[in-house]
Amino acid sequence: MAGSQWEHPPELCCRPMAFVALTGLDVVYNAVHRAIWDAFCANRRADRVPISFKVLPGDHEYPKCRTKRTSYEWYIPKGILKTGWMNKHLNLVPALVVLFYELDWDDPQWKEKQSECATRVEIVRTSLQGRNTKVAVVLIQKKTPLPPGEDLVASEKASALCGSCDLSGKSLFVLPHTDHLVGYIIRLENAFYEHAQTYYYTEIRRVKSHKEFLNKTTHQLLFVRHQFKMAFLSELKQDTQNALKYYRAAHSLVHELRAHETNMLEIKTMAGFISYKICRLCFQHNTPLDAIAQFRKHIDLCKKKIGSAELAFEHSAWMSKQFQSFGELFDEAIKLGLTAIQTQNPGFYYQQAACYSQDRKQMAQQLCQAGMTYPSPDPLDTQSGGLDFYGQRPWRQGHQSIDPTDPEKEKMGILALQIKERDVPHSELIIALLSNAVAQFKKYKCPRMKSHLMVQMGEEYYHAKDYTKALKLLDYVMCDYRTERWWPLLTAILTTALRCAYLMASVKDYIIYCMELLGRASTLKEEQKSRIEKNLFKVLMNKVPEAESECDPSSVSAARSLWSDRTALSGSNELTVEMQDYIPFS
Repeated sequence: MAGSQWEHPPELCCRPMAFVALTGLDVVYNAVHRAIWDAFCANRRADRVPISFKVLPGDHEYPKCRTKRTSYEWYIPKGILKTGWMNKHLNLVPALVVLFYELDWDDPQWKEKQSECATRVEIVRTSLQGRNTKVAVVLIQKKTPLPPGEDLVASEKASALCGSCDLSGKSLFVLPHTDHLVGYIIRLENAFYEHAQTYYYTEIRRVKSHKEFLNKTTHQLLFVRHQFKMAFLSELKQDTQNALKYYRAAHSLVHELRAHETNMLEIKTMAGFISYKICRLCFQHNTPLDAIAQFRKHIDLCKKKIGSAELAFEHSAWMSKQFQSFGELFDEAIKLGLTAIQTQNPGFYYQQAACYSQDRKQMAQQLCQAGMTYPSPDPLDTQSGGLDFYGQRPWRQGHQSIDPTDPEKEKMGILALQIKERDVPHSELIIALLSNAVAQFKKYKCPRMKSHLMVQMGEEYYHAKDYTKALKLLDYVMCDYRTERWWPLLTAILTTALRCAYLMASVKDYIIYCMELLGRASTLKEEQKSRIEKNLFKVLMNKVPEAESECDPSSVSAARSLWSDRTALSGSNELTVEMQDYIPFS
């Protein structure tokens, strides 16, 4: 939980598309049906309408439609947004269900098949359980139809079929299975798209109609919820301008909520989701300055909302995720044609994300003491296996009052989160973010920023005890600092590199770094130089050097063993050092 908790859900990050369910297609055993399905979903070009298709059985059970609320007078909301709501409208509740049925106008069993088709439509309607989802019928036919109005028999039978299925004429389509199948499919899906647009428009109106029943005292959460829902449904309708308007309103409303320790995480989580959507749409509309302004506003509003002091690492984790997500959105927009500059590129956001991850690591080390026993029963377990509302605590879901209901449960919940945080691979997260930042600064030709972050990566590898990678990065960067004569920085890097060389018992590297730290470029104090000089002579005399300062004690004992093995080896002890790359002594 501690690692994945901060990831944005995939349904938030994807591009919402109208969901259309196709029934009556046997795509496994019927070649014609398979060809139709392939024409719908294979090789979809960018110029085709944005629809997500799924093949479902005719009697598929859709999520139950909740009883429509007629009054909000006594209703107290338990949270802002249910965790399943976005996925429900993306993948579970279709805007349109299309029934495919094989029936030619001149079929000898027309009456029986008309009746069977009507029964299937009724089964679909029943399974939708009172939802506003549209229903359409597509007749799969062997022959190419005559132009509209010329086939009177077809017109009569179409009218009769619409009557028995309780469909409007605009919801009955004919699909001839001919050589021009893809062309017919494209015309069909354009018609489906119009039906879906009508459905989402109706749903937005329905959500909007609730506003008159709400009051600002007890329904503040609902104001945010409804604006978010209207925005998301507008995205499904591909009305991104209105979606942006609703998301902006939701962002203002979420910051009007009274924040306290028990609901701080929920407010921040929803604020993060809404801001992500606003920034994404601004980039989509090619208004990057609006995206940057929105992100800065979002950070300014949230950076002080830390929440529980015992879980301060969570705030740093959340802040890191905000910067990382914006960096990813910025990077994605650049790949789609946006131009970035040296002083404003995704690298800065990845770098800031890494800084907050470093803060998280430090706070976790302070707050999450080793030796604590994980509580039983697990306070992070829920009956459903997940949360009901985004950003809530598992042990007090639906709780909105200022004080926790059960102080002991609260204590155990915090303890469980602290213990989980100990298992988070902090260095891995920091290195990944720094690596992303380095790639960006390299791309935008910012060599000093690149070098600075590579040093940080090297130091992080050192803390993660991956001394080989640490040394490789630090060694690479040292050349730049020598060339530019940054002596204090070079000294600091050499000191870390010397520790790595000691802990790896890398004799050649150890000698080189000792010699350079004794040279004129080194800013070390005389007593430090004196200690390094003694160690250098020990190594030259095939003896084990003293441990470098500030090394991890467990790594030091392993290093002593390695050095003992090195000095015990018989054979040539000659080393060749290329001195032209290093700073001379005098």
